Amino acid sequence: MATRNPFRPSFGVSPRVLAGRDGLIDDFDVALDEGPGSPMRAVLVSGARGIGKTVVLGELEDRARSRGWLVLRLPEGPRLVTELEETVLPSLLSEHDPEAVRRRVTGGGISPLGSISTEVTERFPVAPSLTRMLTRLAGIVKERGGGLLLTLDEVQAAPPEDLARLASAYQHLVRDDEEVALAAAGLPIGIDALLEQPGTTFLRRAERINLESLSDDQVAEAAVATVRAAGRVISAEAVQELVAIVHGYPYLLQLVGYHAWRAAGRDEVITLADVRGTLPVVVERMGRLVHAPALRGVPPGQRAYLQAMAQDDGPSSTGQIAERLGVSKGNQNMQRTRLIDRELIVPAGHGLVDYALPYLREHLRATSA
Repeated sequence: MATRNPFRPSFGVSPRVLAGRDGLIDDFDVALDEGPGSPMRAVLVSGARGIGKTVVLGELEDRARSRGWLVLRLPEGPRLVTELEETVLPSLLSEHDPEAVRRRVTGGGISPLGSISTEVTERFPVAPSLTRMLTRLAGIVKERGGGLLLTLDEVQAAPPEDLARLASAYQHLVRDDEEVALAAAGLPIGIDALLEQPGTTFLRRAERINLESLSDDQVAEAAVATVRAAGRVISAEAVQELVAIVHGYPYLLQLVGYHAWRAAGRDEVITLADVRGTLPVVVERMGRLVHAPALRGVPPGQRAYLQAMAQDDGPSSTGQIAERLGVSKGNQNMQRTRLIDRELIVPAGHGLVDYALPYLREHLRATSA
């Protein structure tokens, strides 16, 4: 019987061997044990697409659940607060709150004496709010010896006003010394936008963690450990090639490993040829799942800048880019700065820039042909 492929190249799915994030996970563990007031109880995780933000959120959720905490995944997208107030929180309170159902006599019959009925009205009905429902839920789980972890992925997709209301509600919970924690993840530009909102001042004191690329050693160790745990081995040459293709990108580690494992068939050893043959799949998958979304909404001028860079096989000279585009040095500098802010390019030395995402050059060449 063939051994199941141990690599998991799906966005947001935790790998069997998590590489390079142990320090963050351990610090969060300590924060949950330290109690209210620990700085790592509010964490903002940022990084490029495919760098492992969602995986980190999943690991933090698992650590909270192991301590008996309730994990509340906040709705992603434009209806964050609306869905919380109208659906998510009422459903959770109905499940966990022993006082969720209140019996009221609104009618009845006593035979044979006849029937009586009463009508109950509330003079000052209180509509449940986001803060009130979160406070109640946090109090319930605290009474049971646990806590409440709020997690939000794709921060940049949420309306700024909703993020401000969420931050305000969370601040109330912290002030009341509730057992709560918050972990949010998103692209750097999304995290920056969140912290610029007037109502999110409190979150500026949260721990800001930018996920970096894995080191070559971390990639190699994770690949070897994953293969070994599944009963196979990977040759030293294959590991070196895998490291070169992955570029420190956690998603690519899983993608390359997955297809190299498949290419090996029933062989016990994953070879250099097995790994090298994954490159076309890597380029295509990165282009479709990472680069295309990253380029969506990029203005024409910045897109032209990226295309001009694609003429080079390595870092591009900013002076040559200006010449190719026929623009002034000032215009070139402006486009360069905006693309760096979008984390699509990075400085690569004096007067040089390069792509921030692996295989973006290949994608731009293919799509402009």
